[in-house]
Parts: sequence; structure tokens; C-alpha cells
Amino acid sequence: MGKPPSSGLQGAELVRGYRLLRVPLVAGSPISRSLLVKKHEARDPAEKESAHRTLFVTHLDGFVTEAQLQRCFSGFGPVEKVELKSVEKKAGKAELRADQIVNYVVFARVVFKDASAMQKALDAATGRIAAHAVLPPPTPMLKEQLKQSRELYRDPVELRREIDAWMANYDERQEEKKRIAHETAVDDDGFTKVVSGITRTADGLTIRGARMGSLVTGAFAEAVYGSKESMTGGSGAGENGKKKKKSKEMPDFYKFQQREQRRAELMDHRKRHSEDVETVKMMRKSKRFKS
Repeated sequence: MGKPPSSGLQGAELVRGYRLLRVPLVAGSPISRSLLVKKHEARDPAEKESAHRTLFVTHLDGFVTEAQLQRCFSGFGPVEKVELKSVEKKAGKAELRADQIVNYVVFARVVFKDASAMQKALDAATGRIAAHAVLPPPTPMLKEQLKQSRELYRDPVELRREIDAWMANYDERQEEKKRIAHETAVDDDGFTKVVSGITRTADGLTIRGARMGSLVTGAFAEAVYGSKESMTGGSGAGENGKKKKKSKEMPDFYKFQQREQRRAELMDHRKRHSEDVETVKMMRKSKRFKS
């Protein structure tokens, strides 16, 4: 069986090589900012002298400053200097780079005056809220960012009121446009079309169109003398002067009607054939012709 962890330090390793340091926003607050820390591994020969007392800190946001970090880690011991850097993180896939979205990784090197202070900061990275450090949020910059984000969008209440007013008048505006287009209609030659109702020309002349009479009234309703309608009393009229309704039934519309019609024709043909055969037999018996 494997040996269980002897302390909470190993349990706080969320990322390989890093420990989780939770720093409260204010003293005694349950709300904290999570940082990833580890002992700095110097690659530059100039940094090897102070590497044993340098803490590497990452998972920082873009609002933190060197002064804030220095005040924060001074709770573990005297801080000599803080070096804060921001590096662009390039996406590994081409489709992610095509979005033109740039991400940055912010990290810092906190150089303590004593190696014991750096070790004290590492020991505090157990995954629980540290009691010796405080890292408040950057209020001015955060407020400025929230203000800029709010300015991107209009007030929802005002926007809703404007949309309701626009929609209420939309139907009226459309009807007015149709009426104006109907009254000022112009053909390809530039002449104003006179339509039923009121027509207004470009110079302000108002033309009232006459309503066209119906064909069933006046002289058009009288039958022409000598025509079929005059003799029958109207188009398609019967004895009582009423029009006869045409039969709407179609005898060969459906398939079964066509089959029945062909079957009736075949039966009629067979019947006539049998009658002809009987007629020939009778004529032979009466010796009217010789076969």
C-alpha cells in the first residue's frame, strides 16, 4: 500500500509542481483569491543567487499590481522586490487563433529577504484560506471595467419602452404608406393612374374615380333579341326561369369507374356476339344461306 500524505501540502497540489494559496480579500473574509505558487527554479545565472528565497506566483488576473503583491506577501516576511510580467498565450489550434482572441498569462516572482519567509508562504499554501496575507480586489480598475461594459448596451427599460412605441405605430405607418402610394401611382410614361377612390397628382390636383357599374345591371342585363337566352328566359333557364344546375359527377374520374365502364363494354360485346351466333343458327335452319 502507498504511503498516505503526511500533510495538507500534497493535497493542495492541483497542478503538478504548484500549490494552492488562497488569499482572502479582507482579513477574516470567506471570499478569497486563489493563487498557484511554487519555489522558483532559476534558469538565468543572475537569478540563482536569490532563487532559494524567490517564490513563483501565477494564476493572477490582469488587475493586480506589484505594490499589491508586495503588501500581500509581506505578511509572511520582508519582501525585497516583486517582478510582475504578462505574456501572451498563443492558442495551439489554428481554428482558435482564427478568432483573433488574445489571452495573457500573468505571473510574478516574489523575492523575499529571507528564505524562511519564502518557506512560510509555501507552508501556508494548503488549500485553506491563509491568515497572514490579504489581497483586496482592485476597486478603481474593476469599477472602470464594469462602467465600460455597461456603456456597450442601452438601458433595457428605456429600450423596451422605445420598441413598444415603435411597434404601436408600425401598423399605422404601413397603412399610411399604402394610401399615399395608392393615391400617387404613376405609370411608366409619367402619367398619374386614375384608380377607384381618390387620386392626387404631384401638383396637388385631386381626382375622384367613378365606380364601375356591375355587368348584371342596366342594359347589360337585357337579353339580346333572338338569342337562346331570350327564348328560354335567360342563360340556362328552365320552365320556371331558374338555371339548371350542371351535374358535377364525372363518370370516369376514379379508377373503379373506369374498370366498371370497361367491364360493361365487354359484357355488351359478348352479349351482341352471342345474339349474332344465334341469328346465324336460325338462318341456317331456315336454309336462307349455305355455309
